[in-house]
Amino acid sequence: MTDHNAISPLRRWTALFLFTLVLGCNYLDRFLLSILLEPIKTDLAISDTQAGLLTGAAFALFYSAFAIPLARLAERVNRVWVLAASLLLWSVATALCGAVTGFVTLLLARMLVGVGEAGGIPPSHSMVADLFAPTQRGGAMSILALGVAAGATLAPLIGGPLEAMVGWRLTFVILGAPGALLALALAAFVREPPRGHSEGLVHHGAPAPLWATVLTLWRRRAFRNLVLGMALLALCEYSLFLWLPTVFRRSFGLTGVELGAGLALFQGLPYAVATLAGGMISDRLYRRDRRWAAWVPLISALVALPAVAALSLASTPLLAFVLIVPPFLASGLALGPCYAMIQSLAEVRSRATATAILLFAVNIVGGALGPLMIGMLSDALTARFGEQALRFAFLALTPLYLGGALAFFAVGRSLEAGLREAAGDEGGG
Repeated sequence: MTDHNAISPLRRWTALFLFTLVLGCNYLDRFLLSILLEPIKTDLAISDTQAGLLTGAAFALFYSAFAIPLARLAERVNRVWVLAASLLLWSVATALCGAVTGFVTLLLARMLVGVGEAGGIPPSHSMVADLFAPTQRGGAMSILALGVAAGATLAPLIGGPLEAMVGWRLTFVILGAPGALLALALAAFVREPPRGHSEGLVHHGAPAPLWATVLTLWRRRAFRNLVLGMALLALCEYSLFLWLPTVFRRSFGLTGVELGAGLALFQGLPYAVATLAGGMISDRLYRRDRRWAAWVPLISALVALPAVAALSLASTPLLAFVLIVPPFLASGLALGPCYAMIQSLAEVRSRATATAILLFAVNIVGGALGPLMIGMLSDALTARFGEQALRFAFLALTPLYLGGALAFFAVGRSLEAGLREAAGDEGGG
């Protein structure tokens, strides 16, 4: 059995801190395009449908295509090196977005960002699961997910004012550069934890074949329903994240500085607070009843639904900002418990792959289809609603929140059986 004192608290928390910074860079680079979209649309003369492709499908399809291969690589080799190399790639690709000459070259640059970012989350989640025990995992995953909230907050807070000062091209270059330094810090200060360390397991063998891993995971009803629920929430979340900056510029005439301050206060801050709270709340409730890991995101989805429905009717920018608080509270609350459940429903040697399967579904459904769907609806509704068409397109998200809530209800009903199956397979292996 692995010696649990082999990894010091300093090493454990240093790794978690750096992984959180990596996810911050990941989401800052991911959402930066949406903050700069209006000046880019003007300079490059692109439509809302093309913008939906750039913010959604161009990134998400390549992200999804490479997520599983890079996760399988992380199951076999040093996960720190996979993470550092991926970070370096997407940072360089972000900087290259500032050198594009038109829609096609920007599309190619976004595809390259997607390839790099595909190697970010699976190895990070897998290593955090090895560093923190199951009863601490929701809180640790929430701290890790603070990087998501930080990146999503910093994108408007820094990107908007920076674009006003130096233009959108140089903004891409400036904000893409820090990732290279962080990649060096990862290589210098983080050592890969032993696989299975947090559960006292020792795994030296090769992982099961991909087909066997996918089949084993997919047979678990809780895993299937969890992937469905997160995919539906992601479709809503990505649509809001990537189109709200345009809504506030187009419908209310906000400047980049006003937009950055408003989104940081009403979107980023609630998202960050809820992200940290979600895992800690679910960890506490998990000790009483493990089904709370599914019930927390269920309640979150139901809270978001009426606020998003009312967003199309907001008559002032302040009211619109207030209405985006509930959906981002909901998104943050769901992250920690959902990521922890994914790791607990997978065996030690399939954790990165389990996360990659989740991300594949989340990015195909949420990242690719969500922004594209909203862009197409906006173009279709423009003849009737003019500049307000984009806000009315958000009404399509309300039944999807309900579908997500139903999926998490199904997760709660099957979670105990799924956890027993994962523990039994691990023992048998």
